[in-house]
Amino acid sequence: MTDTENKKGTSGVAITRREGVFAMGAAAALSMLGSGSAVAKKVSGEFDQSNIKWNSLEGIENIWYHIVRVDPQAKVVDIIFKFAANKKVVLHRHHADYSTFIIQGELRLYDKDGALKEIRPTGSYVQKKAGGAPHDEGGGDVDCIAWFSNWGTDGVIYEVLDAELKTAATLGLKDFKALFEAQEKPIQPIIPG
Repeated sequence: MTDTENKKGTSGVAITRREGVFAMGAAAALSMLGSGSAVAKKVSGEFDQSNIKWNSLEGIENIWYHIVRVDPQAKVVDIIFKFAANKKVVLHRHHADYSTFIIQGELRLYDKDGALKEIRPTGSYVQKKAGGAPHDEGGGDVDCIAWFSNWGTDGVIYEVLDAELKTAATLGLKDFKALFEAQEKPIQPIIPG
């Protein structure tokens, strides 16, 4: 049987010989190294972003975005953000309920005076209500990649603030819809025929 010919695994799922050998090798390596080893942590923290088309907003540095979904009827905007390592983005306030899931690195949150107030590590999930204190965000020692899901408003989602806490700009559902339509289309799933 060649590497590309399928075999049925014990779970009844079709796997290739190459996939089976890789899985056995990964399992053997983890059992020898232990799940708490530095090598296991490094491998689990890497995220392949080669198929993500990153975008940026003029005037806002140290952050890139890829809008995944805008649903005006459900009032939902899902975005993947990439925060530059050891940099801050821009002071802002959330005007929509939201959740975050950290895919890579850690998201660091700073209060309006610049003091570090929270660190969200890889794998952490947080759900918050709209409002809250003005804050800034940025990556930790590596670029942070985080999924943000915003919901509950068809108006303003993010309010960008200046040093005096005055509104410098806003981004709402209609803005994200326009950005979504303008961005390069994402890589689509491959459906074998």
